[in-house]
Amino acid sequence: VVAGVLVSAASTLSFLHLILGGVIQLGYAKFLLAQHDGKEYQVKDLFSQFDRFGVGFLQSFLRGLYVFLWTLLFIIPGIIKGYSYAMTPYILADHPELTAKQAIEASQTMMDGYKGDLFVLGLTFLGWDILNVFTLGIGSFWLNPYKEAAYAAFYRELLAQRRETSVE
Repeated sequence: VVAGVLVSAASTLSFLHLILGGVIQLGYAKFLLAQHDGKEYQVKDLFSQFDRFGVGFLQSFLRGLYVFLWTLLFIIPGIIKGYSYAMTPYILADHPELTAKQAIEASQTMMDGYKGDLFVLGLTFLGWDILNVFTLGIGSFWLNPYKEAAYAAFYRELLAQRRETSVE
């Protein structure tokens, strides 16, 4: 009985994540970018992108599908493509006029030559991730927002570097 309830709850949460995850990801990206830029932000900004439900769902679905298909080829190309598509929510938060596919393509272009840097940034959190295991995941309430803020800062830094390079 307990196993059935757990499987049912997990299935329901997975379905909700599939449907709502992308649009919440867009709101979270907008929230983090406003915070990084020193602009005014509020918790309600996390839910401000529900009018862009289709784009949010599609970007999340397409990213997952593309990574899955690349992973079928070999594991490593799937991981590399995951890093290529990592900036998609931030691009969509900055440029609401783009479609999901355009944002994914822009993320690929933006990440050319910088996937290793994002990988190293992720490695810097490895010690914290290991410590988080000892808290039975409770530490993720503090660690995950910190990580996401670091990724938003990475996006802004990458944009600045791209602008400098294009000016020169």
